[in-house]
Amino acid sequence: MADAPAFPVHSLQVEALQREQNRIDARRARNAERAKRFNSGKRRNVSVETLARQIAHNDSRRDEERELDKRYAVMAERVSLIVEERRQADLEQRQSELQALKQDWDRRSTLPKNDLPKLASASELEPGKAAAQTFVGEDPSAPRRKLRQHAQMRTWSLEQMALKEAHKNDGKEEDRRFAAWERHVSQQRAQVEAAEKRAKAEVQLDLRAARDRQVADRKQREWDDAVLDAECNALEMERMRNDPMLNEAREYLADGRVRPDHYRGLTKAQVIGIYGENEAVEKYRKEVNESQFDEGAQFRAESDHVNVLVAAAEYHAQNEKLRERLDVQEHLQKMMIEERERKAAIAKDRFGAIEEGGVLSGFGKSYR
Repeated sequence: MADAPAFPVHSLQVEALQREQNRIDARRARNAERAKRFNSGKRRNVSVETLARQIAHNDSRRDEERELDKRYAVMAERVSLIVEERRQADLEQRQSELQALKQDWDRRSTLPKNDLPKLASASELEPGKAAAQTFVGEDPSAPRRKLRQHAQMRTWSLEQMALKEAHKNDGKEEDRRFAAWERHVSQQRAQVEAAEKRAKAEVQLDLRAARDRQVADRKQREWDDAVLDAECNALEMERMRNDPMLNEAREYLADGRVRPDHYRGLTKAQVIGIYGENEAVEKYRKEVNESQFDEGAQFRAESDHVNVLVAAAEYHAQNEKLRERLDVQEHLQKMMIEERERKAAIAKDRFGAIEEGGVLSGFGKSYR
């Protein structure tokens, strides 16, 4: 089979057709432009000289195109000839190479090493004495090998049975360990909860004792302040009773001067009476204030009320848990009773028992 040319010939024809199509498209565009120009009112009037120049220009352009087409055709023909010459040269070279290869093969086939005699027929071949060694067809060690295989199989079976027996109680042992672990966790949780409860109670007791101490300290300070105020008031009253200025024990005028209308003030008995009334009023006010509000007593009352509420809530929660546990136990007992009744009914009906009063209650009996 001849090889295809390196440069296809039909490509020149395609290019020629493309050039022709481009020329047709250009001609159509020029005609459309010319018709548009002729139909335009502004450009319709064209002189004879202009038309002559246009005709001459078109003729010269057509001549140039014809000349270009001729040159292109000549060049395409030359290219086609060159391509054809190359193709023929390649074909001749390949044919010569194939002919040389064929001659070489023919020469090699005539060599002595390639001229072998034909093999003899199978009927002419006869076995010798040595061939009898391969006719035994039996393995002498087969019984011993089978015994070893049986022993290995027996050993493997015993090992598997022992392994299965060893792992038979693994699940139960794991369940026992898990149950023991759960009991241990429950005990630890109970111990931790009890310790937390004791610590909470101790903290509450310590807090109550601290509050009581604070109340006692505050009361003691108030009592000390009241005693100190009373002592100061008594000293102040004593000083006022003995004050010469308030009692006008002497005249604060110049020596030798006496004023008959000079006011001597209250007498000592009147001053003592006024101070006594003031003391009674202060005492009454203090009693009223103490009876109106006692911060320590109110705090203790509030603490006792909170403790009572907490205890009531805990008691209510414990009762709720106990009631839920009793409900669960009752439900489980009902389920157990229903299960026993169901099993008894199954055992009773397993041979096709007929219930009294049912559809088949009279089966096998006389209507009498």
